[in-house]
Amino acid sequence: MSDLPSDYRQTEDDQIDLTRVLNIAIENWYLFAISIILGGLLSYLYAWYTQPVYEMHATVLVDDQGNDVSQNILDEVGILGKKRNIENEIAILSSRSLMMKALGDLDLNVACKADLGLRTRVLYENAPINLEYIPTKNVADVFSFLVELSDNGEEADLSFKIPQTNGDVREFNAHIKLNEQFDNELGQFEITKSQTFNQLAVGDSAFSQDYILTYKSDDRLATNYLSVLSVNEAREKASILRVKLEDEDASRGEDIVNSLLKAFIRSNIEKKNQLAANSLNFIENQLVHITTDLNLLEGEIKAFKTQYGISDISAEATYFLEQVGTLDLTVSELDVKLSIINYLEEYVNDDKDLLNASPSSLGIDDPLLQQLIVTLSELTAERQSTLRFTKEENPLISAIDTRIYEAKESLKKNIASIRNGLEASKSEIEQQLKKVEGKVGKLPKAEYELLALQRQYSIKESLYLLLLEKKSENSIILASTVSDNTVIDMARSSEKPISPKKNLIYIIGLVLGISIPTLYVFVVSLLDNRIKNATELKKITTIPFLGIIPHHSEQGYIVVGKNVNSPVAEAFRSIRTNLKFIINHSKTDSTKSTKIIQLTSAMGSEGKSFSSINLAASLALGGSKTIVVGLDLRKPKLAEYFRLSNELGASSVLAGFSLLEESVSKTDIQEMDVLVGGPIPPNPSELLMSSNLKNMLIQLAEQYEYVILDTPPIGLVTDSLIISEHADTTIYVMRQNVTNVHSIEYINDLYTLKKIENVSIMLNDVEVERFGYGYGYGYGYGYGSYGTDVQPKSLLERIFSRN
Repeated sequence: MSDLPSDYRQTEDDQIDLTRVLNIAIENWYLFAISIILGGLLSYLYAWYTQPVYEMHATVLVDDQGNDVSQNILDEVGILGKKRNIENEIAILSSRSLMMKALGDLDLNVACKADLGLRTRVLYENAPINLEYIPTKNVADVFSFLVELSDNGEEADLSFKIPQTNGDVREFNAHIKLNEQFDNELGQFEITKSQTFNQLAVGDSAFSQDYILTYKSDDRLATNYLSVLSVNEAREKASILRVKLEDEDASRGEDIVNSLLKAFIRSNIEKKNQLAANSLNFIENQLVHITTDLNLLEGEIKAFKTQYGISDISAEATYFLEQVGTLDLTVSELDVKLSIINYLEEYVNDDKDLLNASPSSLGIDDPLLQQLIVTLSELTAERQSTLRFTKEENPLISAIDTRIYEAKESLKKNIASIRNGLEASKSEIEQQLKKVEGKVGKLPKAEYELLALQRQYSIKESLYLLLLEKKSENSIILASTVSDNTVIDMARSSEKPISPKKNLIYIIGLVLGISIPTLYVFVVSLLDNRIKNATELKKITTIPFLGIIPHHSEQGYIVVGKNVNSPVAEAFRSIRTNLKFIINHSKTDSTKSTKIIQLTSAMGSEGKSFSSINLAASLALGGSKTIVVGLDLRKPKLAEYFRLSNELGASSVLAGFSLLEESVSKTDIQEMDVLVGGPIPPNPSELLMSSNLKNMLIQLAEQYEYVILDTPPIGLVTDSLIISEHADTTIYVMRQNVTNVHSIEYINDLYTLKKIENVSIMLNDVEVERFGYGYGYGYGYGYGSYGTDVQPKSLLERIFSRN
C-alpha cells in the first residue's frame, strides 16, 4: 500500500491533534460538569468527615555552657570544659523515657470520641464521661469500646472489640450502670459522669449519646506521640530548640508538650543533683555512726572522772592533747578523702552515670579529676544520642566505646594517683603522731587514760563538725540547683488545623474533576481513529473532495425533492454541480453524453445507498433523465427503499432471466427510474464479470443521461472494483464518526495505481455546529457488517455510544 500524505504521518507521529481533542472535549462537556461537581462534593465530604489535626509548638533555650558547680571550678582554674552537644538535648527531648514521664503526669490512657453517625470527634476537656480502668495482665495494648447511653442517662450498653494475637477480634457486650464498678476478664471498669454530662449527653439537645472510649497502654501511647513529635534547632547558630507535636485536640496537645518540657527541666535538675544527693546520703550515714560514738565516749569520760575523782588534766597534758587532736583531725580528713576516692572508683567500675559529678563538694579539689569526669560524662551522653539513630554494631559506637574506655582508664589512673598522695600524707602525719604519743606516755597513768578518752572524743567531734559542714554545703547545692535549660515559649496550638487542609483538598478535587475527563478525552482522541471532519479528511488523501452531506432527522430515504430547500437537499445540489464539473473536466470521449457514476464505500453503514438515491433524485430534478441501478447483488436494498418488488432486477437481467425493459421501475420523481438489485444470486462476482453487465450499461446509456450505480463496499468485496471498469467516475462515500481513518489507505492505493479512474470523495452525515462541524450520526440505514442490518439507535444509545 502507498503511504499516507506526509502531513498526516506527522499527525500520527505526534499522536495528538489538539483540534480533535478540543472538539471531543466540547462534545463531552457534560462529563466535565459531572466530574467537577463530583470532585467538589467528594472534597467537601472528605474535609467534613476527617478529624482535624492541630500542631502545637514551643521553644526551649539550652545553655551550652552550663552553670553547675563543677563547670565553675574548671573555669576558675583555667580549664575550659567542652560545650554540651545540642544533639544530646534533642535526643533527650525525643526519648521514650521522657515521653513516658510526661504522659504519666497527665493520665491520657483513655481517649473519648463522640460518635456522630457518619463521623467522630475527639472530646478532651469537655468529655461527658470518664473511665477509671485497672487492666488485667496480658490485656491488649489498645482496644476500643462503644458506650451507648440510655435515655435517662443512668445506664449504658458497652460493646468491646478486642484484637487477638492470632488476628481475630473478640467481642464483649455488657449492660452497666454509671458510677458503679464492674469487672470482666479485661479488668476493672468504672464509667463516671463529668461536669458536662447533663449538657452533652442528656435530653433532646444532647450532643450525642454514643461515645467511643479507646484505651492505650503507656508504651503504645508513647509510641503514637513520639511518631508525631519533632525537635529541631530553631536557628542555626542559636542553642534554641523548637518542639512540635501534632494532635487531634489542641488543648490535649498543649498539655502534652508542656508536660514534656516540665519533665525535661526536671530531668536536667535531677541529673545535676545526682552526685550531690549521693554525697549527702553518704555523709548522713557517717554522721549516724559518729554521733553514736560521741555519745559513748562522752559517757566513758564522765564515768572515768567520777571513778578517779579527776576534774581536769594538767596544763602539760592539755598541750599534748591539742597537738594530738590537730594531728588526729588531719588524719581523719585524709581518711574521709580516701573514702570519697574509693566511692568514686566504685562508681566508675560499676559504669554509673557521672554526669555533672562534683568531687569538690566532698573536699577533693583536683581540676584534672573534674575534667576527666566531664569528658567521660559527655562521651556517655554522645553514645546514648548516637544509639538513637543507629545500632550497637555501628563503627561509630565502637569508636565512642574506645574513647570511653580510654577516659575511664585515665580517670582510674588519676584516682590511683590521688589515693597514693593521700596515703603518703597520712603516713607522714601518723609518724608525727607517734612522736607526740611517746611524750604523752610519760604522763601519770590516770591522766594518760583520761587524755586517751578525750583524744578519741576530740577526733570524733572534729570529724562530726567536718561532716556537718559538708552536709550543709551539699544541702545548699541541692536547694540552689537550677536547670541549664529554660522554656522560652510554652506550648501553643496553631489557629487553624494543619490537616485536613481544606483549600488544598478543594484544589485537588477540582484538579481531579478536570483531569479525569481530560484524560478520557486524550485517550479517546488517541484511540478513536474515525473520520471527524472534512479538514481531517483532506489531510490524509489527495483524492478530490466532492462535498459533505449534513446530518438530518427527516423521515424517509429520499430527502431531495422539488421545492425542498433543506440543508441536506442543498448539499446534494452542490454535489451535483461539483460532480458535473469533475466529469466534464476528466471526460476523454467528448461525443459520449451519458455519465455512468458509481458510488461505493469502505464498509457498510456509511450511507452509500442513501447517497445514490438522493444524488439520482437531485440529477433528475435538475432535468436530467436518471436511473439508479442496484448492483449490490449480495445485499440488495433499493426495492425496500422504494417499496418495490425485488423479483425482477439487475441480477435477473444479468442472468438472462428477464429483459431490461420489464425490470426497470418508475419512481415518484419525474425523470428518475430505478433498477432494483433483484434476487440474490449464488455467483454475484461471475455475473458482474460477464459481458451482460457491459451490454446492460450500454442499453441504459442509450436511454438515460445519468446512470447511478449503487455498488457493494469496495473494502469488503471485489464487485465494486469490477464495476468501476465501466464507470466514468467513482464516488467514495465516507461517514463522519463511522469511517475508519485507515480505510482511506485502500482507496489511496487504487487512486495512485490508476486502478480506478476519476475518484472523488463525499463525506456523509456531518453534524454542523457552531464550530464549523460536529459529531454523531443519525441515519438508520446501511451496513453493520456486510450482510447485516443496522437498526436505528435510540437517543440513550446514541449518548452512551459517542466516541
